[in-house]
Amino acid sequence: MAVPFIDLSRQHHSIQRDLLKAAEELLSVNAYILGPVVERFEKHFAEHMGVKHAIGVNSGTDALLMTLHALGLQPGDEVIVPVYTFVATADVVPRVGANIVFVDVNQDFTLDIEAVRAAITDKTRAILAVHLYGRTADVEALEQISTEFGIHLIEDVCQATGAEINGKAAGTFGIAGAFSFYPTKNLGGFGDGGMVITNNDELASRLRIYRDHGRERDGKFVEIGYNSRLDALQAALLDVKLDNLSEDNADRIANAAFYQETLNQDNFLLPTSGVEGSHVFNLYTIRHAQRDQLRAFLKDRQIDTAVYYARPLHLEPCFEYLGYVEGHFPVAEQMAREVLSLPVAPGLTRQELEEVAHAMELFAQTYSTTTR
Repeated sequence: MAVPFIDLSRQHHSIQRDLLKAAEELLSVNAYILGPVVERFEKHFAEHMGVKHAIGVNSGTDALLMTLHALGLQPGDEVIVPVYTFVATADVVPRVGANIVFVDVNQDFTLDIEAVRAAITDKTRAILAVHLYGRTADVEALEQISTEFGIHLIEDVCQATGAEINGKAAGTFGIAGAFSFYPTKNLGGFGDGGMVITNNDELASRLRIYRDHGRERDGKFVEIGYNSRLDALQAALLDVKLDNLSEDNADRIANAAFYQETLNQDNFLLPTSGVEGSHVFNLYTIRHAQRDQLRAFLKDRQIDTAVYYARPLHLEPCFEYLGYVEGHFPVAEQMAREVLSLPVAPGLTRQELEEVAHAMELFAQTYSTTTR
């Protein structure tokens, strides 16, 4: 049986009529960039997250970039970034002139708290905490650190929309949370899109100006800004999908729970879920010492998998100028050799999940290896 890594059409089948209706209604509105449809989605998203402000932008990358800009980061400032994440988390830092300070991660794929403390200097202005694969970072501890040292905590929630820690939404612990609506995310659109949430009135105001070329409502261009406006079609469709976010995340969590209960932890290093709601499994990522052989074995059985990420960021060519070398971040480097993401998206059938688990068991029997 062929098992897709992700089939977006399955997520949209039950709401297709609502999606088409939302698109058709937009045809009668003469505002296709920003406007009332975007404002409505922003309002609903802010209510869902329990914050005052939600500012729609054109990508999760711009959500991070403009937040750094709006917070006034300047050349010479330092930003602490996990070394194991998607490149966008880091490449926004030099674009505002600031310096990247990479920090290793823990076994949950998120920032190592003690490593963060050790990396703070008198030039540190912000910590970028990534909720990787849908698993929340220890933002409660990071919030304490940011308060203690008087630095900004910014949450990259691009892979964890809908995650919570003790009932509080991911993205609401720092001064701002950045979200992506790339199609494969937990709340995925039909193109690019992003959002920044915050309770800070001044930050929200600056972000609304920056996203529209630095323009105020009266038409004056008061800043050097960006062309980063969320379009109304994406907002209309995302507004429909927002109503299904909790249900879709519950489906992801149930699929992950099946793997947790079925796969032998003596053979595969499985992800930890944390407290209830703190992992929404944008990706279900295991570790295995023979990752490449495992992936090839599954591919032969028509089971699609993915590797996020094949290299920690300090070993990417674009960051060579920082001077890091192999051996600087041993946890991330080992993860890059071992991680493999299995199908977990909403819409997978029990038969498909069983097919994946059965193939994993066959691999373990064939190779008779352990994860350690």
